[in-house]
Order: sequence, then structure tokens, then C-alpha cells
Amino acid sequence: MSKPIRLLAIVTIACAGVTACGSQQPPRPNASATSSTKALTTTTTTTTVSAAAPSSTPQCIGLSICPPPQPDAEGNPGCYYADGWQANSAGGGIEIWYFHEPQNLSKPDKVTAIVRKKDGTTESQDANVDAGQQTHRFEFPTIDKSSVQEVLLTSSSGRCFVIGPGN
Repeated sequence: MSKPIRLLAIVTIACAGVTACGSQQPPRPNASATSSTKALTTTTTTTTVSAAAPSSTPQCIGLSICPPPQPDAEGNPGCYYADGWQANSAGGGIEIWYFHEPQNLSKPDKVTAIVRKKDGTTESQDANVDAGQQTHRFEFPTIDKSSVQEVLLTSSSGRCFVIGPGN
């Protein structure tokens, strides 16, 4: 094997090792309604990287290795990194994803998605998440992405804000 190929193989293996070590997931932030610490694991990862300007450092969003975001203006912590929202891919409206906490996967839960709009109004939907159900998708077909101020999720773990486009 030639020296350049050997060097390339070593670098590739080293990168794979660093990636594997960095894929540990941080615990879900505790909402104000609970005082226990909960560790989470999930098999789904959403990757969104955005930059404020081409020369700025990219913001770490949607990765398990990202530090949790600062609480919102009301003190609500950021939701679990896999929870998210975006414009609905089928056309108008937005969609929100809730990921059931793996350590509580065997327990049912009630989840409420709250969309605060820039005009001061809110819309919400409730969902019963069954035991064993890993995710739930909320759809708000009449809310335009540009009118959203903040998205919140409320469950038995408390209330948190959901990272979405532009956060």
C-alpha cells in the first residue's frame, strides 16, 4: 500500500472514531414542572446547520452533540434536540415533531403543541401518545411559517420550546 493511501486510511479511521465518541446524546432539559434528571437516547437525528453570515461560525442545531439552547424569555428550556418544526413539505402550514422519551416509552403521555403567532394569537393541538409510540407529528395547515413566533410542547415532563427554522 502506498504512503498516501495508508495516510488516508489512518485519517479516515481516526475521523470515524471521533464521530463515534461524539455521538453520545445529552439528557433532555428538565422543564420547570419536574425536578428529576432524565437521560435519553433515540435512533433519529435531525441535522440543520445555519449560519448568520457566510464568514460566521455555523450554529449548532439539531445534533445530539450540540449544547442545549438558552431558555426562552419565559424561562422555558429548549426541547429535546430531536423535537422540531418546519414548514409543511406538502404545501401550506407547519408541522411539529414530538419524540416520546425512550425511558418513558412504555408509558402513555398526553402532549400539547402550542403555536404562538406574531400577531399575539395562539393555536394548539392535544395528542395522546400511546405506550410504545416513539413519535407524534402535529400538523397546523393554516399557519404560515412566517407568522410563527414560538412553538412550545407541554407533556408530563413540563413545557419546553421547540427549535425550528431560524432559531
